[in-house]
Amino acid sequence: MGDVQFAKILGYLPDLIRGVGVTLQLGLISAGVGLVLGLVLALMKYSRVPVLYWPAAVYIEFFRTTPPLVQIVWLYYGLPLFTGYDLGALGAAAVALGLNIAAFYAGLSFYGLGEGGLWLNGVVLLSSIRRARQEGLAPREAIARGCEIRFRPIVVSAVVAVIGFLPAALSQGIGAEIQRPLARVVIGGLVSSTVLTLLVLPAICALRSGREAEAEPPSVAAEPGAA
Repeated sequence: MGDVQFAKILGYLPDLIRGVGVTLQLGLISAGVGLVLGLVLALMKYSRVPVLYWPAAVYIEFFRTTPPLVQIVWLYYGLPLFTGYDLGALGAAAVALGLNIAAFYAGLSFYGLGEGGLWLNGVVLLSSIRRARQEGLAPREAIARGCEIRFRPIVVSAVVAVIGFLPAALSQGIGAEIQRPLARVVIGGLVSSTVLTLLVLPAICALRSGREAEAEPPSVAAEPGAA
């Protein structure tokens, strides 16, 4: 520690601050690109339409299995070579990291949409509520009936999935640095999706049914003496 000259380190403080700014800028751009593109890819894959499904699946597997540094090198050196367009160092890094992050976001979004059951559970819950309405129940009674029917399957499916991801979320072995954050994000998504499906969605349905009831015009009573 006695050999460290902090005065020289402080002399580079402006460069260090500038580096932090570049890092934050790079992170925000790549995260934004990855989030939007990942959601689009997840919807393409979830559609099951071959024209949309296979390009999204190939993209996700390709960018998830190649190192981000290799992707940055491809864009920085290969793009000007083949197209003549130079993104620059920051642009190439932002685009490459955004494309790489999009592949992982797409996997998480696809799990939440289809495999995780957020979309499916919501659709099934609404179908149960609509079926109860068709049986003649009042709106609030239909919502309570639908939630009562779907409560156990939704909770059990979420608990089973969370238990399956717990070993990866608590792992300490080789590759745990990658598995732990991914598993914890999925567990958080499962918990939040279950809460949204069982609490927020019925509340929205109740509010909407109440507004529709208020918007309905009162029934006109028949005039006395009318034929």
